[in-house]
Amino acid sequence: MKKKLSIVLAILMLVAFATSCDSNSTQTSPPPAPPTDTTPPPTGGDQPGGDQPGGLPTGVPTLNADAAKRAEDAYAFIADLREKASAYDKNAAKYRYTLNCQDPAESAAGEFNFAFSDAVLVATEGAIYIEVGVSNAFCAGGTMEALNDTKAGLIDFVWTLPCYYRGYMPLSLVIQNPSLKIKNSTVGQFAMWELYKSSPVLQAEFANHGEAMFVYCNNPSPLSYKGTRELTSTSEITGNVRGNNGPAQMFITEVGASVYGCPIGDVYPNVSNGVIDFLITDWHAIASFRLADPGVLNYYLDTNIGCSAYALIANSDVWAKIVADGYGDAVKSVSGDFLLNIVGIWEAYEAKGRADAVNNGGTIYLPNANLAAELQTAYDNVAKQWIAENGPEAQSMYDKCLELVNHYNGMY
Repeated sequence: MKKKLSIVLAILMLVAFATSCDSNSTQTSPPPAPPTDTTPPPTGGDQPGGDQPGGLPTGVPTLNADAAKRAEDAYAFIADLREKASAYDKNAAKYRYTLNCQDPAESAAGEFNFAFSDAVLVATEGAIYIEVGVSNAFCAGGTMEALNDTKAGLIDFVWTLPCYYRGYMPLSLVIQNPSLKIKNSTVGQFAMWELYKSSPVLQAEFANHGEAMFVYCNNPSPLSYKGTRELTSTSEITGNVRGNNGPAQMFITEVGASVYGCPIGDVYPNVSNGVIDFLITDWHAIASFRLADPGVLNYYLDTNIGCSAYALIANSDVWAKIVADGYGDAVKSVSGDFLLNIVGIWEAYEAKGRADAVNNGGTIYLPNANLAAELQTAYDNVAKQWIAENGPEAQSMYDKCLELVNHYNGMY
């Protein structure tokens, strides 16, 4: 109870403070230790303008109260899981499995996977312990190989992004279309999971690689860069632009820039050294990979150029054994819908990314009327291209996704 109260108080203090003032991915540094507490990252939040008339000056992030509550609830849920899991000796577990995660421990993805491991330990009454390997600890080849290594049985579970694998799960990339106008990560995650559950063709895409425990998506992705001024036209987006496969790269081509692929761990030096001119990546990655450090990125165009689909997948043989040993129902009970209880942690990391950006001298800005119109044209053209390139199912998939996004935009 004291731990939960401290979490609530911490978030309330942060709210008061705020309102008053890819391609392959590797991590070159040693994997950080798992987080030792469940205190949320520092929070910033939604950009003034749009739904927040009369807010703070442009570029100063504020914390949306609803988003703060979602993050608060998620961290309280995680704290409760951790407390329950502490009653079991992980070393005494009957079965031990591995889970590879590309991101560091201090990231939403890292915390999400540690929470899943705790949930499985509790649900199986200590019988199954899943060891989480952050920063690609269980995959020497990096994120591009992690999904294949899981399919081959070298890794038991994998946290992965279908957009890293060109052509692997093409229809799941529908969620990346910027024309969907996803407001925040909660909207995207609820929409993606609902789309997956209602679409046999999406289920088949994931079934080709293993047993999907959960399918969701990350934060909105601004266009960020090291430049010296705000953009006024898409014609100013030039040079090398790093974005994931699918609609993000279609956007880069649409505006006449060059697609530049590199591991997420190499983005920091490549932006710092001027190799990457513009970056399309989500606020969570900006926070988790320190891309808002002074001198890395200076400007952030506050538009969503693509949330990316994520998935938590089990090796098919591992899953068959779990089921055969009588633990399938227990593990499923803490997968899927259950994991929607902790998606609010992405809200906190978006807020952290925004706060880091501004606190380190960056500028977050909304597009002016001309740029907004040009962006909308580009987004619409990308959607048309994506539909045209992905076969007869693509139009209905896009329409269903748009319907779900509009629904959840109205709720969150």
